[in-house]
Amino acid sequence: MNTRKTGAFVAGALAAVLIPLAASPAAAAGASKSCSVTGASGTGSWTWAGRTKLDPLKLKGKDTKADGYHPAIRLVTYTGSKVKLWPWHHVSGSAETWNTSAHDTRGIKHAGVEVQLYNGRTKVNKPGIVVNCYSGGKVNPRY
Repeated sequence: MNTRKTGAFVAGALAAVLIPLAASPAAAAGASKSCSVTGASGTGSWTWAGRTKLDPLKLKGKDTKADGYHPAIRLVTYTGSKVKLWPWHHVSGSAETWNTSAHDTRGIKHAGVEVQLYNGRTKVNKPGIVVNCYSGGKVNPRY
C-alpha cells in the first residue's frame, strides 16, 4: 500500500513539472532560413506562434562587399498555393537587424526569406553576379 502512494505521488509530481513545460513559450517551435547573393546575405529566424503568426520574427541583412550595391531582405510566406511577399527591408551600412512579427489570417503554411541586391531603390540586374536568392521554406508544424 505504501508503494502505491509513493508511485502516485511521483507521477503527480512529474505531471506538475512536465505539463507546464510543454505549454511554455520555450516549447514553441522555431525556425530559421538564410541565403546569399554576391556581396551580401540575409537570415530570418522566427517562432511559430500558432497557425497564423510568426512571433518573434528577426530579419538580418549583411552587406559584405563595397561595390556600391546594398542588400534588402523580406519574408516570403505561403498558404496553400497563395504566396505573400512581405515588404523589403533595406540594409544601410554593413549590417542591420529588424525585430518584428508577421500575421496572416489565411494562415502561414511555410515561410522563408528572399534577398535582393539594390542600387538605391532599383533592383540590380547585372550579368555574372548573383543578385537574388530565396532560402526555401520551412513548414509550420502548427498549421
